[in-house]
Amino acid sequence: MNQTQTDDAIPELTADMRASYKLAVERALTHLPVKNGVVNIDAIWIETSIPYQILNEILRLDDLELPPNVERINTKSNVRAAEGGRTKRRRRRRKPKKKDTA
Repeated sequence: MNQTQTDDAIPELTADMRASYKLAVERALTHLPVKNGVVNIDAIWIETSIPYQILNEILRLDDLELPPNVERINTKSNVRAAEGGRTKRRRRRRKPKKKDTA
């Protein structure tokens, strides 16, 4: 039986893969904007292009070496929250203007 992965499925990470992703995140943290000692997960996600589920797993391990100007990482995503509740809107067609025949 074949199992297909969905968007929400997290692939099993080996120790080598986890170490590589951790190193990538640590290096990216030095280049990201820091506001009041906080870095947003969305900024890390954009900078590293690591799949969101894997990035979230790496950040929750609490073994990252943070730069001195970073106190914590906000793991609540503003981008991912907006994706789920968004619906497509139909564009309204403009009605043609009526010409004066006077």
